Amino acid sequence: MPATLFQQNRGIKLLAVLPTVFVFTFVVVPVGNILFTSLKFESLKILKSETILNVVWFTTWQAIISTIASLVIALPIAAVIANFKFRSQRLIISLISVPFILPSIVVGAAFLQVLPNSFHRTAFALILAHTYFNFGFAARIIGARWLQIHPHLDDAARTLGASPRQVFTSITLKLLGKVILNSALVVFTLCFTSYGVVRILGGPSRSTIETEIYFRAMQLGDVSGALVLSLLQICVISIAFLLISSTRRTNRLQIINTTISRQRLINKTSQKLAVSTICLMSIAFALVPILAIFRKSLISNSSLSTNAWREVLSNTRVLNSLITSLGYAVVTILIATTIALLAASSLAYNKNFRFISALTSLPILVSAVSIGLGIIVTFDTQPFNWRGSQMMLPIAHALVALPLAIRAITPVLNDIPDSLRQASSVLGATNWQVWRTIDFKIVRRAIIVAAAISAAVSLGEFGASSFLVRRNSETLPVTISRLLSRPGDILQSQGYALASLLIIFSIIVIFVIDKFSTTESANSRA
Repeated sequence: MPATLFQQNRGIKLLAVLPTVFVFTFVVVPVGNILFTSLKFESLKILKSETILNVVWFTTWQAIISTIASLVIALPIAAVIANFKFRSQRLIISLISVPFILPSIVVGAAFLQVLPNSFHRTAFALILAHTYFNFGFAARIIGARWLQIHPHLDDAARTLGASPRQVFTSITLKLLGKVILNSALVVFTLCFTSYGVVRILGGPSRSTIETEIYFRAMQLGDVSGALVLSLLQICVISIAFLLISSTRRTNRLQIINTTISRQRLINKTSQKLAVSTICLMSIAFALVPILAIFRKSLISNSSLSTNAWREVLSNTRVLNSLITSLGYAVVTILIATTIALLAASSLAYNKNFRFISALTSLPILVSAVSIGLGIIVTFDTQPFNWRGSQMMLPIAHALVALPLAIRAITPVLNDIPDSLRQASSVLGATNWQVWRTIDFKIVRRAIIVAAAISAAVSLGEFGASSFLVRRNSETLPVTISRLLSRPGDILQSQGYALASLLIIFSIIVIFVIDKFSTTESANSRA
């Protein structure tokens, strides 16, 4: 294969330097440091403890049940998205996507309001919250792939006498099998490593590996035992990611890309009833917990009141947490989007840099709690005594946001035809001019999407923040957790008012993402 325009430039290799140094400095080195300095061989015996075995078993089976429940709800929605065209379709897709971008602590707080007290601190509450968190994500992924199946395959099967059920089982389901498995593995990973939801809804009696890592490291002082559990979690997640990588390679061979849309107008009454029912139920499932949070923020002493909002807007400590979170979000955007653009460019312009994809995925593989702990231990001594630095928290947030930001930018860069760059080069443009006038103009909308994702991650991140936050610079999720853990109706309402602010921001983010990603997709097709 001939080298592309940018592959011929030796300076392209420099694009990978900053992402590599960033991940090595704040993930590989801190985690490696605590493993070598704090991990003790005798701590392996905790894996034989009945308590730990129960935690591992509960973490595993609740993640499996949550994954199955998410897919059961997602498949009918995906079918509607892929096969029918109707008014408000984009709005519905955006609404069902809101739960996935909500901060985990907000989801936990929402189900404290939706569920009766008898269901709090139960496995059912955790499974329902995890299902809520992930069903929209699974529906979008499966629906997008479903759209790529050539509609003539269905027509040919029906011509040969196949019933709708036979078409689905013999053609559609087989073509979607790998994509469904891929989505299942991602959802399982998210449920397996969940922290904020478990911290709020689970309590001490429903610990998972992630919350047990925090408990052992911060409350028991058993850092070595926490590291053993972290390594166990890394092994499980690594296996899931290896399976995801293999399914992605196979999917490219099994899904037929087409410019012919399979979406059709709804003509039959039965179709209208089915589509309406699925859409209304999915919207209700997505919005009821959100509305419950807004309702609780306006209820004080069993009566309608705006006292909580007035108190939040006048409380200096709460306002400081809001300002602090916004400041951290701005810094996170700058760090995450800059490094993501460099990493995505190195991946797009030089296929030999595929290791960057694996390297920048480490923040997903490694527990956020473990990263926070590693940063505390590693950067607490000279000459790198940065533990008290205000920059440590946005750096941790940027690490969490980086894999998502890269995946927002990379596909757009990969889709740019190299013929456009070659034509500009022939006309005398330098590589910098080519990038500025072609690549940047096309990818800037994806950069906006990456920035929105980074801001949402920063404002909602709770795992690493639990370690790194300082008392005089609390973030919104930490403040919400503190308010919800205290007795008193007024304090609880204030916590829900702050959660409402995060929800409003999350809704804005998902609509920004949908607007710019849809426009970018349309431009690419054009």
